[in-house]
Amino acid sequence: MGVLGPRSSRTGRREPVVVEAFHRGLDVFRPLAVLYAAVLAWQRHEDMVRPWVAGVALGMMLAWSLALLSYRRRGRAVVVTEVGIAVAAVLATPLADGAAAVAAGQFTLPTVWAAGSVVGTAVTVGARGGLLAAAAVAVADLVEIAGRPTQSTIHNIVILVLLGSLIGLAVDLARSGQAREEQVLLERERLRERERIARVVHDGVLQSLAYIHRRGSDLGGEAAELGGLAADQERALRRFVSGAGAPGGGVADLHGAEGAETDLRLVVSAVERPGVSVAVPADPLAVDPQVARELAAVLAAVLDNVDRHAGDGARAWVLLEGDAEGVELTVRDDGAGADLAELHAAAARGRMGVSGSIRGRVEDLGGSATWTTRPGAGCTVRIVVPRRPEEQR
Repeated sequence: MGVLGPRSSRTGRREPVVVEAFHRGLDVFRPLAVLYAAVLAWQRHEDMVRPWVAGVALGMMLAWSLALLSYRRRGRAVVVTEVGIAVAAVLATPLADGAAAVAAGQFTLPTVWAAGSVVGTAVTVGARGGLLAAAAVAVADLVEIAGRPTQSTIHNIVILVLLGSLIGLAVDLARSGQAREEQVLLERERLRERERIARVVHDGVLQSLAYIHRRGSDLGGEAAELGGLAADQERALRRFVSGAGAPGGGVADLHGAEGAETDLRLVVSAVERPGVSVAVPADPLAVDPQVARELAAVLAAVLDNVDRHAGDGARAWVLLEGDAEGVELTVRDDGAGADLAELHAAAARGRMGVSGSIRGRVEDLGGSATWTTRPGAGCTVRIVVPRRPEEQR
């Protein structure tokens, strides 16, 4: 009802619920407003100079109100015509009642029906349309009283402006909200399709590439080189189907609009490379953008420590997990390891890799970072942070 455009296949609506409710209310309001205007005109018809003018104006208003009960579409042509009828009825008041009655403060012929035309324009076109309709009716009111506005006239004009602007603003916000809902539903459909493709690829291509990698490593020689290429393609394809980026290398911009939450899987998956394996959840792990940025810096610092101190040939494994409250990031390597006392001593000497870049960032988010290590047994870093910074909770 009251709609331009096709029905949405996702929400099942052409317009927001509030817009459709406004149109239904106006369909009831218009005939009642004509009846009210007719009662007022009948009460003073004996004093009118030209009663037939009032009859014609009221007849046009009634015919239009009844026509809109069956004609369901609302476009600019419809609202312009309705405002035109309201303006014509206002300007016909001096012809029907006479200049003396108008100067004495007589009601206009359409009375509140004119306000309905302003509301109808605001609902159909928005705040700007509502203001333009209010301005048109206000000008007609001023012309009708020959440019000598009374307190009542000013009062009515203010009400018209408020109706046109506020109702139009509400409708604009409702349409904007529905557009965002459409975007969210579309993104969900894309994610479901991506997950379906990911399952198909995982069950076929990725397992085949992993098998080629293992067999090539076992056979050695040229087969090992082929296995290395298969491993590179496996990593690139795994990132692609998880939404982290295209096989060509660039990270896909899937974080959404400014201020939206970030899928932490994308941030973590971006660090996967030879010597660094990444495991992320199957479902999106949305966090505040600030948390995502800080964890990206923390992860870079942890992996930098692996490169610097774990020794040649050391591998690292990154595991991302999460629940409704927070996320847990675990980085394990099979390098040379260290003594925890040495880590604390390094921090005391001003080496900020552990105390500043990692622990400081994590604690600023309201989380914690712990190290488990011993010489010759590698190192495990466990980072737990909330999904939103501490000041936002």
